[in-house]
Amino acid sequence: MNEWDEMAALLRTAREELRNRLMPGLAGEARYLAAMVANSFAIAARMLERGEETAAAERRALAALYGAEGAELSLATLRRRLARDIREGRFDGAREEELRAALAARVRARLAIDDPSRLRSRG
Repeated sequence: MNEWDEMAALLRTAREELRNRLMPGLAGEARYLAAMVANSFAIAARMLERGEETAAAERRALAALYGAEGAELSLATLRRRLARDIREGRFDGAREEELRAALAARVRARLAIDDPSRLRSRG
């Protein structure tokens, strides 16, 4: 177990204690706020566990839009370039479906971290 896994395990333990021991004694707004904190712990744990793999998948999807040149670019550069190219209409028309597929892959990867229940409910 590496240190990222250990941190994720700590967050999961804190979340379980919050949900199982503290939240049952709370009501109203305090319970709602505790649930938000518990969900934040879960997101942070998933980010520690899968954040690098999610970023790598996003980078591959965006790099594929730019061919050999894209393979050399960082994720941050690819994101900036993509935003610029969308604004300038470079993916309008024939390449629109290619863009949609890359963006859908990015959204699915993020949902796997931020709200996996959304993926399960939509298949």
